[in-house]
Order: sequence, then structure tokens, then C-alpha cells
Amino acid sequence: MNLIIAHSPQIAFAISRALNCTDRTDCGAYTNDTGTIVITSVDSNLVGPAPYGFYANGADFIKTLPFIPETYLCGIRAQNRDGKFKVCEEDMGVLRNLRSLMMDAAEVIFASNGGCMAQALFSILCQNMKNGRRTSRMWLTTLSNRAISYAYRNREHGRNLTRIARAGLVHLGMDFLFSTNVEQAFAQMYGRQSFPMERMDIAALWLLCNSYDNISKRRPKKTGYTVSVTGKWNGSDAQMSPVEVWSKELQAKLVYADLRNMAGKTVNAEVVEVNPKVEWRFDLLDMASLQETALDELGFLPQRTMAVADALFEKGLISSPRTSVSGLPAHMKRHIERRFPETKGYQFSPEEQIPYCHGILTTERTPLFLSEDEQRLYDLIKSRMELAFDSTKCTEVGITANIGGIEFYGTTELPADAECVPGSIEFEISGTSVYSFSDYQPEKLTASDFLHDLNGLVNAGGDTPLLLPVSGHRDCGATLQRLIDNGFVKYLLGDIEPTEKARVLMSHTAHLELSDIGKFIGQIDEVDALAENRKPTKPVMKAYEEWIHPLILSLLTNKNSFSNKVSAYTCPKCGNHGLTVFPATVACECCGFSIPRHYRGHDLTEKDIEQLVLYKYTSPIYDFIDRKGRKFSESLVIDSRFGVTFAAKAAKIYS
Repeated sequence: MNLIIAHSPQIAFAISRALNCTDRTDCGAYTNDTGTIVITSVDSNLVGPAPYGFYANGADFIKTLPFIPETYLCGIRAQNRDGKFKVCEEDMGVLRNLRSLMMDAAEVIFASNGGCMAQALFSILCQNMKNGRRTSRMWLTTLSNRAISYAYRNREHGRNLTRIARAGLVHLGMDFLFSTNVEQAFAQMYGRQSFPMERMDIAALWLLCNSYDNISKRRPKKTGYTVSVTGKWNGSDAQMSPVEVWSKELQAKLVYADLRNMAGKTVNAEVVEVNPKVEWRFDLLDMASLQETALDELGFLPQRTMAVADALFEKGLISSPRTSVSGLPAHMKRHIERRFPETKGYQFSPEEQIPYCHGILTTERTPLFLSEDEQRLYDLIKSRMELAFDSTKCTEVGITANIGGIEFYGTTELPADAECVPGSIEFEISGTSVYSFSDYQPEKLTASDFLHDLNGLVNAGGDTPLLLPVSGHRDCGATLQRLIDNGFVKYLLGDIEPTEKARVLMSHTAHLELSDIGKFIGQIDEVDALAENRKPTKPVMKAYEEWIHPLILSLLTNKNSFSNKVSAYTCPKCGNHGLTVFPATVACECCGFSIPRHYRGHDLTEKDIEQLVLYKYTSPIYDFIDRKGRKFSESLVIDSRFGVTFAAKAAKIYS
């Protein structure tokens, strides 16, 4: 028996219809009359990172910073009950049913349109279920019967999926370390839960502030002037422009006056190039361009766009919106040409280039009972798809001429069957015009323009989007949405600008790599290398830990934000500088050595800190709390890497 696990009931229902599994089992799953396929679903939030309190043993998590856990725990979601984290009875029932299905399965298949993070959570689910069966993946592009059947027949398994899951696990670990440390560090400055953010948010905000300042800055207006000539040749209109541009209006007007007298005259010109041309004016939408276009044309913020697009996908009306490519794979050629005969010249991509996703399409299913938002977004996707498949065939001709001692060049389009060869021709001048242009920039920054630039930075480059097609770390629209929701960016009628709250935040990160968009892109490239088996996992996470730890420490030791005093102790690491006491840490401003003032539920006393600094170990402390909420006794030591940890051989005394 093959067990298919979908990430929503709607997708499980669509798969059951495509694979002819309309019978129901006792636990509510879908199956066929022979029982060879069973289809079920799990809540996409069933598996995820452990909550912050799990690491802090129910204590005040904000005191534990800067925070680097020994492991990044992901598993079945749990609720905090009396200081202990337990799985609720409803989720336990789901897990019991899922475990019994896995025990009877020969192969466990994950059906989703998600990317590396979805694959990582699926692997965590299999580990928690102690699944020893073969696993594979159905990459869903659309919920049409044909696409689902193709995904089932061509499901993928093996080492490549393991690599993608590894990349997703590292992304989860990076996001967890950043969100816990940065959010809580700023919460200490401005109040609890004031700054919910993820890795790219500060870098994107820094880019936005710089873009806004550059646009708002008054610059001298540089204006240029030019003259164009329009005319007819071979029954087609052509516009020719001079190679020269004038900086003074008087010069352009003198040339214009001379050329104006030549209206109706014929001059000698030359055809310099003839190119048959098939023009595809638009690409299909992907996730980034869908958010940009909806923001510009419909006024939908990214969160609203993705919620509506996911609803349309689950209703089977569009292909997956969570895609990073705009092309189409070769296996769709026959299907597309049947629906749109005019696409016979469309360039389909080889299967190995886009194996998991493709541009957003509407399906052949008739849209019924849509909400207003769904109808508007559906119409937008449909119109863009029709434009992408609407090609024009013509012959593009380049023409050059010397008119009044000035060299002009222009192009015109002739019908595709027109015969034309390079050589001398006669060009009839029909009109002349003079116009000016300026490189002066407007004083407003639009949300769609900024989102377009941000997408261009983060999503550009190489084979990476093809390998990890739908990873959450590429969702620049969600970044902009968080900045708006958290009050860092003011959004009004399509225009955006940073708020005073953003300026304060930027003042704290002015000299940190947190605000470096290039650093974030470098981290993306490192994790993508995991999926290509070019790097092992542990060194990447270790390098990220070593990068983020001093940055958070520098925030917590900001003398302008926190009360502080110089202690009488000398730094045990560098030996030539005194330690400064802050509310959350005791730190050396010279070498970066630090001692947390709160550790495993215990607030370190002055005596504890003195023992650590002078002797590098403490007497046994009884107030530590483990993850099960029990108190135990342990000694703290400063290890060989000058980090604070428990003594290696001290006996634990549980209450």
C-alpha cells in the first residue's frame, strides 16, 4: 500500500479524485477498491520549531540572550500546560491514525506544492513517527487530474530529496536563531514583542531607507533635447532618432526648424539589417511578479495576494502560486498547444531545468462562486497568461539615413511574409518633432517598484531558483508585509516611506552586518549549496552561530539603550580590560567575552559571577530547571572556548 500525505484536506480530496480513490477508510482517509493507495492529510502547522519557552524551561526567555541552543528542536506542536509542553489530545489522535497508516505502508509519499522547508517538515514528521518506510515526493504544480497523475507517476525519491530537506532544516535553524535573538534583543529595548521579524527584514528595511533617501534628495535637474523624424517606407511607418543629443534647447530647436522644411520630401536611406522576429511580449507570472502586479494593479498587499492565490489553487482554478520560475516544462507542450493553438512557437524549457514548478496558469475548470478578491486576482492571472501566449510574427528592419548632415537611425516592422534585403531605399519624411527628457527622479517611492527591486536582488542568479523553487526565504512580499504590519513602513495609496520607528531601529544596526542585504544573499547561497551536496550541514550552522552571536551581544551591550556600570573584574579571556555589567549580560568591550546573567531558569548572583571570573567555575547551584520542569543542581564553568556551560562531570541532584 502507498500512503500519500497532503498538507491540506482540499489537496487530499483533489488527489483522491485524480487517482480514483473515492472510498473512505475508518479513519476518514481516501482509498480505492483494492486498498493499494491511501490518501490522508495533516495540518501544515502540525510540525514546526519548538516554542521559545521550551528552550527557557518555562522561565523568562528574554533573559537568556544572546541565545545559541545546542540543538534546534523541531517536532509536533505542543502547548504550555503548567510549565510543561504537551501535545493536545486532538493532535495525539491524528498522530495515532497516521502511525497506524505508516505501519501498513510500503511507501510514504508527500504531496505538496511547497519547497525545501515543506520537505524538511515532512522529514521531521517521518522521524517523529519512526517511519522506516521508503519516502518520496509528489511535486504538485496544478490540481488538475492530468497534473496529479503525472506527479504520482513521476514522483521523486532518494538522495536529492534528502539534500533539499537538509537545506530546509538549516533555513529553519537560521530563521529560529535570528527571530529569537533579534526580536527579543529589541524587545528589551522597546518592550516585549515589539519587533517580530525574520532574517531579511532588517536588511530590506535598510535598503528601503536608502532608496527613500536617495529619491527624496533634491538633485539638479539635467535635461536633454533631441529631434525625431517620422516617415513612410514600403507602406510602413518608421520613426528615426539622431545619434546626437543636445544639452541646450536652442540647439535642438534650430535643428528642428531645418528638418521641418523637409516634410513631404524623399531622402536616400539604407537598410542595414533584416531580422525575422517572433515577439513574446510578456512572461507568465511567478510568485514574485504576481505580488508585484497585484500590488500595482489591484492594490493587494502581498499577504492578501498569497491568501487569495492559495485559495484559488486549492479550488483547482490556477497552478501553484508558490513558484520561482515563469517558464513551462516540455511535458506540458501538448496540453498547452491544445488549449492555445497560437503557442506553437513558444519556447518550452527542458525537464531538467524546471523539474518542480512552472509559471502560473489558469486551469480548464470553470470558476464559480468566487469572492470579489478571488475573481479579481483570477482575472489578472488569466489576462497575463493570454498576453504571454499572444505572439506576433513580423520582420524587423533597421534603417539609417543622413538627413541635413545629421545621422539618424530607426526601426520599422513589416509583415512576416514581406521580402526585404539590405541596401539603398527611398524614405519619405512625413513629420518632425522635438522633445526633452530628464533623469530627475520623482520624490515618492512606490511599494511595487521597491518590491520589484528587492525581488531582483534576492531572487536573481544561477540555477538556485530551479533547485529550490518555492522556498519561503525568497518571499520578498512577505518581508514587505511584515515591515508594514509592524509599523516600520507607512503604506498609503501605493506609496511607502519608512517611519520614525524604522529610523530608530536603523540607528541600532547602522554598523552591523544585520543590515547588509549582500550578507543575507550570501547566506542563501551557502544553504543552497547544501541541496547540491557541495557543503556539509554542521559547518554552515556553526558559521551562522559565530556570525549572529556577537551581533546580538553588541545590541545588548549598547550603552545608549541600557544602564551599565564597570565592574572590578578583569576579563578572563583577554586579561587586559574590565568587564561591564548590563541588565542581560556581563561583557568585555574589548574581546567580546560575555557571561549571561540568566542561565537555565537561574539568575546568576554577584557571587556566581565572581567565581566564574576568578576561578572559571562556580559552586553547585540548585536553582537550574530542566526541560521537564524539574530543578537540579549543577556547577557552571567557562570552557576552553570561553563559553559558559555546565561542568562536565558534576552530578545532577533532582528534586
